[in-house]
Amino acid sequence: MIKAYAALEAKGKLTAWEYEPGELGRHDVEIDVDYCGICHSDLSMLHNEWGMSSFPLVAGHEVVGRIAALGADVKHLQQGQVVGLGWHSDYCKVCSSCGSGDQNLCSTAEGTIVGRHGGFAEKVRANASAVIPLPKGMDTKNCRPTVLWWYNRV
Repeated sequence: MIKAYAALEAKGKLTAWEYEPGELGRHDVEIDVDYCGICHSDLSMLHNEWGMSSFPLVAGHEVVGRIAALGADVKHLQQGQVVGLGWHSDYCKVCSSCGSGDQNLCSTAEGTIVGRHGGFAEKVRANASAVIPLPKGMDTKNCRPTVLWWYNRV
């Protein structure tokens, strides 16, 4: 079980919630979340402003954490490695955008908090291709806002 904070309905308060993530995919990683930022996209999804949110919704797509588990086919990352995860959690890997290094322009990219659960949790999962290794020694704790109290005050 993964412990998280989720909105159970549009514009709902974040509440403690747990979910079973299932088996880790062969090309996926599981990240122990150390820090997770908040941006207006999280609020838009939590409020269902774009009409594509599904509830319960665990927002959070500005994640910094450590690799906790690797899928069987993930070779370029290591357990314990500090990584970042942004808006996208997967790409097609075959379109011209993906082939040229512009994965952010992939028309079938999957959002971290669209149809999956994000980083307002103890763990988050993504395809390894969307996870960015962070430099050793980087001060990651200074990039974290106090997310939960702020959202619940809005």
